[in-house]
Amino acid sequence: MSIRKDFIERTLEQFVEALTRLIKARREHRFSDSLKAIRETSLSTLGMEYSTLLMADAESTSRLLGTPTRVKMLAMLVREDGELMKAQGDPLTADSRFLLSLELYLEAMTLGLNPDTADATAIAELRVIVDTASLSERHQRMLVLA
Repeated sequence: MSIRKDFIERTLEQFVEALTRLIKARREHRFSDSLKAIRETSLSTLGMEYSTLLMADAESTSRLLGTPTRVKMLAMLVREDGELMKAQGDPLTADSRFLLSLELYLEAMTLGLNPDTADATAIAELRVIVDTASLSERHQRMLVLA
């Protein structure tokens, strides 16, 4: 097995473990632990501060991350952040996170992501909770093709 493939598999395993921990913390209402896990996971698996990745639009961020897998990971983190904000009673921030998550999934697909069942489910769920009229024209066109 190649070193690159080993590295990618380890990174994915670490990401899944971290995502599981942060979801558990959110469900247990340990919100600060969830937010800390989001930040740590972003730094350890994506190599960048979470707050930095939220500063740009989805298209720019996806270019920065460079691979569909990394963009998908961020989409998952952003969605979980939305769930966290919703659980804390901040629906406006939650909605903006859900919108960004959907845009990131769409960007991952333009980079070559072939959505698996979990991705397709996440995209379908986000389509229901996001006001798709809030998407840019570009993302609205992409959504039609998704």
